[in-house]
Amino acid sequence: MLPRKAQKKTHRSRILSPALPKEIAPADYLEPVWTHLTAEVCHEVFEATRDQERQRKWTLSTLLRVWMGLLQNPMLSQTEAVAACSSGEHPLFPKVEASSESFFQRIASLRPTFFRNLFLRFTLAIQSELSSNFEADLSVDAKKFSEIYVVDGSRLAKVGRVLKVARKTTKAIIPGSMEALYDLRRGCLKDLWFDPDGARSELAMFDQVLGSVSEGALILSDRYYPKPVIWRKMADRKLWMVSRYNATVGKRKVGVLRKVRNSKIAIDDWIVEMGGSQRKEEAVTLRWVHVRNGDFNLILVTNVLDPKLLSVEQLMELYACRWSVERMYLHMKEVLALNRLFNASPSAVGQQTYATAILYNALRLAQSKIASKLKISPERFSPDKLFPKLIEKLVQRTWMSQGVEIEREKRGTHVSEKEAKRFDRELSRHPALRLRLDGVWVEIRSEIKRKRRYCKGRKTWTTYRKIPGAKKLLRI
Repeated sequence: MLPRKAQKKTHRSRILSPALPKEIAPADYLEPVWTHLTAEVCHEVFEATRDQERQRKWTLSTLLRVWMGLLQNPMLSQTEAVAACSSGEHPLFPKVEASSESFFQRIASLRPTFFRNLFLRFTLAIQSELSSNFEADLSVDAKKFSEIYVVDGSRLAKVGRVLKVARKTTKAIIPGSMEALYDLRRGCLKDLWFDPDGARSELAMFDQVLGSVSEGALILSDRYYPKPVIWRKMADRKLWMVSRYNATVGKRKVGVLRKVRNSKIAIDDWIVEMGGSQRKEEAVTLRWVHVRNGDFNLILVTNVLDPKLLSVEQLMELYACRWSVERMYLHMKEVLALNRLFNASPSAVGQQTYATAILYNALRLAQSKIASKLKISPERFSPDKLFPKLIEKLVQRTWMSQGVEIEREKRGTHVSEKEAKRFDRELSRHPALRLRLDGVWVEIRSEIKRKRRYCKGRKTWTTYRKIPGAKKLLRI
């Protein structure tokens, strides 16, 4: 009955499956990116977003390709990337005849909003390609709650004091904050908001992503969100939310929906009124659920008052899925190297953040397509293992294709479009480019969890908003 045991059982069922091929052809995860974010689309987004910005040699399309090339080659620096653009010899970077100074001026002045609009455009374009095959074993009826999202915020990694305006500070600088809206059934980012203020609160950014949620959707959140002002926003927008209870908000018991007491578990399912004591605001009627036993204690709160829509067991099951957004942040930061910021400028950090979000959604789309082809759950794959393999194989394939093109140019051989497609199919069957499946599966986690060591240095940080003269850099 406890969610941990149920989750463990479900997790093992995903690992055990019928026989599968030992290797497959890796997916070209960048094909949807360049299909939906063409140079024409990027120009259209630029014209619709621009305020005082002018079109330069480093166009929005060119900068997107530079960032995608850097994310797939995290060991390169921006200077090396610009040199590759000038030479035109690197297949993952566009050829641009411009100076490195113009590049750094461009990314420092171009607002992150341009890349946010590219991310939203791409995410909307792939909605039809993303099947709702993630968390397919959820017992929550998809007809009642077809859209389930997880919301959470996170701060970016600290940067060194490389900007002139920050040379006098003795603290490390956090160059921005993020607020993510994760689509639980499609397994991708629905929306992402970047704020150049590293100290921006999650509630302050919540409104930015809330506009992407359609009426009737269900949102999962942690204990920081369930405050009366948020519940009123949920009611105004006709949205549902399940969250962990915030003990700082007072409650008053109104009625009892369910009460269970036995040797294994204790359940209290109440109707309560929360808030209303300050500013003469009316209290919010909610549902308060407390589940506990000897080593388990969890209190949830929701505005789904009818137990027939969401039972106590389903509420517990849903909240266990809230950790999906934490894993998403981990994959973006550790696997896709968002923890390694290429530039300390807030604008450049925002561009890298949204470019990483585009790459993440593209890789999740590839993961979903591979799973559908193999007729298995996409959650059998470990993104920590699958994403680096897909990137490695695509980089190898790109270099091999360029080598063949150079050889053809030397010989003066003309190839038709049909022959080029046939060559790409044959190249995907090359033994060096095949993806072995035995190294990309999810492994069962150990029950022993390591506790993070406390470090006083985690408190010694600041943001550009608190540095004199740096507020002008905080342009969204």
